[in-house]
Amino acid sequence: QPMGASSSSQTLGAAVASAAVAAAALLQIQRMRTRHQAHATDGRVFLHVTFEVKPANQKAFLGHFVPLLEASTKEPGCIKYQMTTEKEAPSNFVLIEEWADAEALKRHETLEHFTTHVPEMAKVAKITVHRYETCDVAALAKKA
Repeated sequence: QPMGASSSSQTLGAAVASAAVAAAALLQIQRMRTRHQAHATDGRVFLHVTFEVKPANQKAFLGHFVPLLEASTKEPGCIKYQMTTEKEAPSNFVLIEEWADAEALKRHETLEHFTTHVPEMAKVAKITVHRYETCDVAALAKKA
């Protein structure tokens, strides 16, 4: 075997392995881009709902929120219905909702668990709703 042949084989093997890893990474990036492009205009609707609740009203608020949560997460079209609290103000809550489309959200707002519990929650909390919809950022950037 010529001198240095083993070293060249190892270097070639490492280069091939490195190229395979790079190709796999590029394929994964392309899949992520394709998935992002599909989600960019898929019609999903997101709500960011804040509830400012006085500590004295927290029990009443949660007494209405828990059944709302349990029923809402079972609805068709409900992708996410996640309650969080503010670390600095634990009696303030943020609800993050994700719906498959505007029709699913519209239907949600007509159901008994919504029409029963949300008005009661509004009696003991200041509620602020922010609505967001998916958009094609690339198309927006081209228009800008």
